[in-house]
Amino acid sequence: MPDATTRPSVLLWPAPQFVPAPSGAPSAFTLARVEVPPALDADASRWVPTLVSSALLHPEEAALVEAMSPARRATFVAGRLAMRAAMGVTLAERAPHAGVTPILRTARGAPVLPHAVAGSVSHKHDAALALMAARGTRPSGASMHVGVDLEHRPTARDVERPSIARRILTAPELDALSALDADPLAQRERVIVSFAVKEAVYKAIDPTVQRYVGFTEVALQFGDDGAVAVSLLLPELATGQITVRAHYSLDERWIVATAVAETGSGVI
Repeated sequence: MPDATTRPSVLLWPAPQFVPAPSGAPSAFTLARVEVPPALDADASRWVPTLVSSALLHPEEAALVEAMSPARRATFVAGRLAMRAAMGVTLAERAPHAGVTPILRTARGAPVLPHAVAGSVSHKHDAALALMAARGTRPSGASMHVGVDLEHRPTARDVERPSIARRILTAPELDALSALDADPLAQRERVIVSFAVKEAVYKAIDPTVQRYVGFTEVALQFGDDGAVAVSLLLPELATGQITVRAHYSLDERWIVATAVAETGSGVI
């Protein structure tokens, strides 16, 4: 067991990795991922002050960390580091000092960001992924919000576990899933991709609907290029009130899903 002078510190936190947005997603998207150091001390009081003194974490963000359960602290910090990195790139010219302000939370848990940027963050136990996009000039009454989700790709071992398909998929989505019956791993991956896309959509529409949205209130149709057609089945929404575009991508380890929701006219 290392002594106090050699315990993991800010030096263990890896630099943010900028990852490509899914093919077809808006070109304005900037995504950054930060992985949680596997050897990080469970006692956050040993490393959070170092992040603050190094100006990687704002003191007000550190106060949020202190109020959290130990299990959430590291991944929350990873998310703030990822958001600050993505926001710095997105607003480098328009708001170069935005990175020094704290990224706090709304009552619904979303990050509080400068108006010039739309953003979202996804936390896993071992990493966090942030999405930022400059809002640009938009017509009066128009709005744009984004959502992102990060999930692990399933393995053959995961196929042995109970599926969440019937909890999160609509009847037509379950019918489409049956086409993959001959490949259980591909079928399981489609379920997790569906989960990720719906999570991204929920985050993108939450500022407009301001309520919990059930999994079967969003219907998906998958294309061949990572694009996903999204239908919102929320009874309070008029047809066309919100336009949502969603995409996903896969690499060796991760599923990344993004969504942009727009009201009014104008696109990014």
